[in-house]
Amino acid sequence: MEESNISARALVIYNPAAGNGKAERLYHHLKPTIDTLGIPVERTARPGHATEIARQVASDRELTVISLGGDGTHHEVINGLMPEAGPIFAVLPAGTGNDLVRMLHYPKNPIEMLNLALDGPTKAFDIGQAGPHYFLTVAGVGFDAEVAGWVNQRKKQGNGTWVFIRGIFYNLFGYRSASLEVTLSTATRSEKTFLLAAGNTQYYAGGMKICPGASPFDGRFEVIWVHAVSPLGVLPLLAKVFRGAHVTDSKVKVLSAPELTVKGPDRLLVHADGELIGHLPISFKTLPHAIRVRTGG
Repeated sequence: MEESNISARALVIYNPAAGNGKAERLYHHLKPTIDTLGIPVERTARPGHATEIARQVASDRELTVISLGGDGTHHEVINGLMPEAGPIFAVLPAGTGNDLVRMLHYPKNPIEMLNLALDGPTKAFDIGQAGPHYFLTVAGVGFDAEVAGWVNQRKKQGNGTWVFIRGIFYNLFGYRSASLEVTLSTATRSEKTFLLAAGNTQYYAGGMKICPGASPFDGRFEVIWVHAVSPLGVLPLLAKVFRGAHVTDSKVKVLSAPELTVKGPDRLLVHADGELIGHLPISFKTLPHAIRVRTGG
């Protein structure tokens, strides 16, 4: 690929605050190559800035937009690119959880990762929508949203799965299940609920396989509905989540739908890609094949 062609059709949106230093280290590792190739870099300066940057190029179908940061950065970028979704979307993962890239099969080597982000094959990728917000991985209501809020306030205290596990234990004994009314198609059901997750992809919280049957290529969510469970009952479920084996538990209902609406107490938080986006009520829907994404497999 010619350098002039790359610089004309690629843009890196870089969040230096992501991953408690991981993004900064990855960027400086790749900077000589990025500079040699003439790829422009936009550095974010505040929350929401990545969305503002991406929105400026959202109609450019000749461009590849590369998000360098964590899942929160990718969430901001996709919310700038949608709904126009002109550019190809790619990632350089360097965050706390890095759950999106688990579905994209990127190489571990940073230079190979950059090469794939610039030149790899593309697939038409589903995007989830939660109210006015867009998401790439999983959105949820209930306990996981409480944990997401806790983690987002403490990302500087650690990376990876352990910070999420700390959040689970910190919030576990004070959380109370609430009655939710869930509508899928024309069917409505009420149930006292620990959490409900709508998965466009399989993973959240640093590798927890919460929606093991989810695919971002089938136009549907896998919906995991965990009914009321005691704090001690959560622990066996937690051990199963990393393998996706929790779906066989009697407290867990597995559904599939292109859209759903959730109503309940308006105190309940809603998250998307691990970012808090508001409170109930909320409607989720799938936007099939909404954007081209660079993928390694």
